[in-house]
Amino acid sequence: MVDALSEARRALKPGGRLIDLRPTMRNRSVELELPSATLFIGEIDSASTFPDHVAADAALDAALAAREFRLEHQTTFHYLSDLDSLADLREFKRGLRRSVMPESIFERIETLTANEDGHYLIRIRREMLIARYRRL
Repeated sequence: MVDALSEARRALKPGGRLIDLRPTMRNRSVELELPSATLFIGEIDSASTFPDHVAADAALDAALAAREFRLEHQTTFHYLSDLDSLADLREFKRGLRRSVMPESIFERIETLTANEDGHYLIRIRREMLIARYRRL
């Protein structure tokens, strides 16, 4: 974020807008959507990424304190990834760089879907932050 803010200061004219889009510090949740209910299965541990979030927040706080940018709007939303099978979930896990998905998630889904005959959906829910700043 420090490098991105430096580039934004260089590239944006006064009045220009900067969009900050990134995950929050909340862990992703894994849900299982069955025909009869949606069940919380577990969390993907993202604690190893928290120092990056803290550094990004500190860089933005410094830019706001220095009156380089002004926060115009900020909100959060959920980004959903829907997967059709445990094989898809394993592929998703292989793509994780620093986050950790416990094996118990796979075991629980396997147990709960044993009699579902493919009529289920695995959902990964990630909370995202989006904010708009104006260059001063």
